Amino acid sequence: MPFLIIRGIKIFYESVGQGLPVVFIHGSMGSHISWDSQRALSNNYNLIFLDLPGHGMSDPIEDEISVKLFADYAAEFVRGLGIESMVAVGHSLGGAICIQLALDYPELLRGLVLVGTGAKLGVLPTILEALRTNFRESINLAIGSMAFAENADPKIVEQVKEECLKCNPKAAYLDFAACNKFDARDRISEVSVPTLIIVGSEDKLTPVKWSRYLNEKISKSTLKIVENAGHMVMIEQPEEFNQAILNFLNALQN
Repeated sequence: MPFLIIRGIKIFYESVGQGLPVVFIHGSMGSHISWDSQRALSNNYNLIFLDLPGHGMSDPIEDEISVKLFADYAAEFVRGLGIESMVAVGHSLGGAICIQLALDYPELLRGLVLVGTGAKLGVLPTILEALRTNFRESINLAIGSMAFAENADPKIVEQVKEECLKCNPKAAYLDFAACNKFDARDRISEVSVPTLIIVGSEDKLTPVKWSRYLNEKISKSTLKIVENAGHMVMIEQPEEFNQAILNFLNALQN
């Protein structure tokens, strides 16, 4: 299993396919498994799925968690792999990390894909409180009740809930706390790389209006709203999601 040592800790990743590097950054309580449905894109591109510190098979860190810190780790990770130019794909918290990368490390980016995210990521107080007091209940609330479209397959919902329950409860709380502190609205218009913004039409956690705001503020952006999908759009409607990314990546190459 491949690991990269960053600041003395092991970061797990998987790399499949060849071509332009596309680095996938998962959201709160997630891991590289969050992107299993996107592996089909490896026929055309070099897909790299990493586990953020404290998630999946990566080591935890003692530093105070923030979107900025995760972006710094992601930049060092990419440089550690010898990548000079990439497309970064981020979901929710991962999307915020991608925005931070675009602001702090634009030289690393060929393009961005922002999935179910926003320039500011406020978290409902009920979710934060549940994360403090009852981890399983917080999963039922944040994932079971709010993360999927109304007609989502119950089996998929349960699978995602089970994966989230594997996350360390402290790491999960720190993820959401980091999201709650993130606010790049004063700088979001500085993002200058080509950007694809994807959001599910029924996303309750990061509403469509947040993606419309990103589309208005990022000059080289396009917005894709996927019907019959919620916050887990890449899992709920993988074919449409993958095709949108493939079209975007192909356009970057031309």
